[in-house]
Amino acid sequence: MRNIYLFIICLLCCLSQIYAQEFSARVRINDVQVQIADKSIFRNLEQRLTEFINNTKWSAEQFQQTEKIEMNIEIFLGAYDQANYEYKATAIIQSRRPVYGTTYNTTVFSFNDENFDFRYQEQDRMDFQEGQFLSDLNSLMCFYAYYTLAIDFDSFSPEGGTPYFNKAFQVANIAQQSSGKSGWKPFERTIRTRYNLVDNILNERFRPLRNAYYVYHRKGMDQFIKDPLQARKQILASLELVKKVFKISPNTVMLLVFFEAKSDEVVNIFKGADEIEKPRVIDLLNEINISNISKYEKIKS
Repeated sequence: MRNIYLFIICLLCCLSQIYAQEFSARVRINDVQVQIADKSIFRNLEQRLTEFINNTKWSAEQFQQTEKIEMNIEIFLGAYDQANYEYKATAIIQSRRPVYGTTYNTTVFSFNDENFDFRYQEQDRMDFQEGQFLSDLNSLMCFYAYYTLAIDFDSFSPEGGTPYFNKAFQVANIAQQSSGKSGWKPFERTIRTRYNLVDNILNERFRPLRNAYYVYHRKGMDQFIKDPLQARKQILASLELVKKVFKISPNTVMLLVFFEAKSDEVVNIFKGADEIEKPRVIDLLNEINISNISKYEKIKS
């Protein structure tokens, strides 16, 4: 009997190594601007948020260890009110996923959230309760978990992330009704809001951009090791899809998000292109992403 129990335990351990939650996440709190003697509360919060994302099951899908989404959240504290447990912050959220057949991880999502304010006490619940608003901090974590999961699924199949974008939208809607913090509403002083982030991606007008994520990653990056020439053609095709959205709405937050994740990578990809293809790529990028013109000139070298 004892041997049977040992066998079951070993089997469960093996399964836990093969199939796991979706994320390999890390949360870091940059507290340089906050002058308090004991900063252990920030270290404890880092650990708690990291464990919340990594230990929660966000979908019904089975992820192998090698398939996990690499997610990094860096929270920059501008101020901390100890008396009222109020945090004023911004955050950079990034996610990466493996490229097929390589050890390279490509950045899929990168976003600078300018309104990452929340209230937190150590006894507060950090829990996943679908359809409920527990706190701003809880909603922030749930929103970005769903959003990065969704955009990762979009990179593997056409609009494959729709169910998770819808969940992120639900989180944003509930927070909009329950929270007094900035970032959850459609009309604010900046387009960099969480509401705009998910509302834009689900907007029918911006569908070509969602398809661009699939073409860029699945038909382009994942095929690079087998056929670099064809992979570059697919990545160029994905940029043509991005151009369609630029023609409709050149200031949409989704274009900012795409190029914050991809501008450096695109330069490296097309540095290896043939001399006929390079001018076409540079002209296209200069048209749809003016802020990075100087960067794209490096493709020539």
